[in-house]
Amino acid sequence: MFKAKKPTLTFYTNDNGFFVNDRPSFKMDHPDWLKNLKKSFKLFNPKSNHFDEIPTIKNCPGINYFMNEGIKFKLWADLKIRVYPTGEVEDITYGIEMFQSLGQHAPMQYEHLYPNNKTAFKLNNPWVAKCNHDTKFIFTESHYSTNFFRENNMHIAPGVIDFKYQHALNVHILIDKKEEPYELFLPYGTPLFTLYPLSEKKINIDCKLVNDEEFKNINNHFPRCPMRKYYQLIKNLNG
Repeated sequence: MFKAKKPTLTFYTNDNGFFVNDRPSFKMDHPDWLKNLKKSFKLFNPKSNHFDEIPTIKNCPGINYFMNEGIKFKLWADLKIRVYPTGEVEDITYGIEMFQSLGQHAPMQYEHLYPNNKTAFKLNNPWVAKCNHDTKFIFTESHYSTNFFRENNMHIAPGVIDFKYQHALNVHILIDKKEEPYELFLPYGTPLFTLYPLSEKKINIDCKLVNDEEFKNINNHFPRCPMRKYYQLIKNLNG
């Protein structure tokens, strides 16, 4: 009897440092705010003249499920950026260049989406992914794993993505523009985003180290197509 393959999401990198130290993982984050938060607190109720025990969000199933599930990615290197009043974002990290592919889309590409006092930049992830099933994934900021983005008024753009037809894991970050240039340091290991499979099937993950040529071929696997023809191309690939 034919046995269907288990859905497997394979991550690839061509850098041994990232392969050893910075693999995506199902492991739950344990941020300080959650560790320090008590399960409940006492609140005086004047109607009953009694202190009631009130639960905190440490008991919230929605938050706990969000943090327990999904494949998590953290920042793979220290990053220091300078943000200019024009919206340009520059990598000024001292030492070995780890963000050669930090880039930006032209603002006209996302016009009317964000306020005028915002700009967006992109981190090209050193990991790419391939899935052996046509499974879609929610790509969303690891909201409860760190306070860093809220404290700096930053956001990671969400989306729904598949890894059968395309393989990039780029991180699009929204940040403030100010009247003067300013600098911001993003520390290594900062939680970035989580992938949640839109499937009831258990997803297995694997990580592989490949050479530069193999990595380039994975990135170039999906054929280029004319503008607005992405979905037609997928139909063509499926016959």
